[in-house]
Amino acid sequence: MDNLDLMAAQAAQRITDATARHKSAEVDNLATKVLGVLQENGVYAAVLYLLSREREKPIARAIDHELWGLLQSLQPGVGARPTKEEEELKAVAAVAAQPEDLLLVKRLWEQALIYARYQAKAREG
Repeated sequence: MDNLDLMAAQAAQRITDATARHKSAEVDNLATKVLGVLQENGVYAAVLYLLSREREKPIARAIDHELWGLLQSLQPGVGARPTKEEEELKAVAAVAAQPEDLLLVKRLWEQALIYARYQAKAREG
């Protein structure tokens, strides 16, 4: 079994690295919002939320990319992140249909987003 905490920490580091040119508060703010959507409405809603963020698109894309990478780590059959939003949503819906996998994905994504928030705050200096 992989070290899930380490996977979450590494994903969070990649999120903050990919968003280094953006204000830490913007990264923290979007990660917080995505975390809230994830906790209240689930994995599918979190992806929908990220895909809908036009104003924060570069940050949203970085977060989405890393969350997808975590999903791939847990579900190798998922494959590479689709280039079309509809395909990504279908793939996430397929995972959401498997309750045991869904809970693990949700927990791992929550941990990664929490770490990304803390790392963005720490970057403020």
